[in-house]
Amino acid sequence: MPDGLATRAASAAASEMKSIIAASLGALLLSACGSTQTYGPGVLVLPGTNRTFDQFRFDEQDCRGYAQTQITKSNQEQDSAGSLQQRYDRAFLQCMYAKGHKVPVSGRYSDSAESTQSAARTPPPPPPGPPPSEAPPDYRPTK
Repeated sequence: MPDGLATRAASAAASEMKSIIAASLGALLLSACGSTQTYGPGVLVLPGTNRTFDQFRFDEQDCRGYAQTQITKSNQEQDSAGSLQQRYDRAFLQCMYAKGHKVPVSGRYSDSAESTQSAARTPPPPPPGPPPSEAPPDYRPTK
């Protein structure tokens, strides 16, 4: 093969390789633009009581899928329901809570028995002085 022909063949092969790479890169970029954006939880959730870490990981993956489905299913509520991330976080928290895991709460929340005991206080004593005449007999002082 003459030298000129070999040079042209090598140049054509290199040019063809560049066009294949450029086409592949272009297709990759276009596919990235058309895909749905995936979100991740922006809140901390801890494993529930008596739940193993493996159960927690399984439930977390399940709830991530649930939350992603919720934000892609309906975009009608987007204006009133907050940003996509907020909607994702709400759906994720609801799912994880329903599966028995610990989620953050605002304010002072206590799951202990002392909060129910404080609600069962005795009523305050009656005001001083004689009861009104229309009071029931069991409230009238005995002599």
